[in-house]
Amino acid sequence: MSVQPMDLAGRTAWIKRYALGRRRLSLGPLDLVTRKLGLAPLRPPPHHGGSRAKETERRRIAELRALGVRVPEVLGENDDTLLLGDIGDSLASRLRAAAGDARALDALTRTATAAIADAHRRGAYFGQPVPRNITVDAHGAVGFIDFEEDPLEVMTLAQAQARDWLLFAFGMARHYDARPEALADMLGEVMRIEPRPVGRHARRVGRRLHGLARIVRRLGRSARAFAHAVFVIRGATTWMVLALILLLDWSGDGELDLLLGIFS
Repeated sequence: MSVQPMDLAGRTAWIKRYALGRRRLSLGPLDLVTRKLGLAPLRPPPHHGGSRAKETERRRIAELRALGVRVPEVLGENDDTLLLGDIGDSLASRLRAAAGDARALDALTRTATAAIADAHRRGAYFGQPVPRNITVDAHGAVGFIDFEEDPLEVMTLAQAQARDWLLFAFGMARHYDARPEALADMLGEVMRIEPRPVGRHARRVGRRLHGLARIVRRLGRSARAFAHAVFVIRGATTWMVLALILLLDWSGDGELDLLLGIFS
């Protein structure tokens, strides 16, 4: 997949091309482990690639738009490409700009968590709501991008919404290294209004993988960062969701070197 900006009559648009899927082998071990351990919210959705990935994203954008969620407008398409409208800077870039300013950082986080919670109340789910896939425009409106995979192919809506919070917490934790309790408090506020099944699925994941805690802290810097994110979630919800460690390499680049090392 590649994404390139272009100028379209004075407005920014994005050309998104979908390459043929190459992650089937790398996602296979994660799918096997999550199914064996009963970790449904962490099952990786199929990565189809090509025209099928394009059709999945186009469909999901239409579904989310119908629910009132802010997503890109589809301006054009061909067999393996979508032309998408711009809906603002990435949350990741806004967070980097706010580094060192606790008030600005918290304001961005509260805005994003409120947008996710509101979308969930409408029946929406995202798949990978990490900061690079969340947008904030000049007026503070939050949007969401990147939908070429559909979690509902392998899990229920409640499981997909639990997955959303897991990945969001992972993406945000690195920005709260010095103030994890602040992130935990903000997540706790929104999680209290989530439907009960969402928390139930997450608690089950936590119970199944609690024993990985000590291992995680000895696997290097990246693994410690995941463990830190998990403990933030624990502080917010008491889920003890150590399952995030399974997503270490997969969330970043589709590789599962750490996962394979743990279970080999």
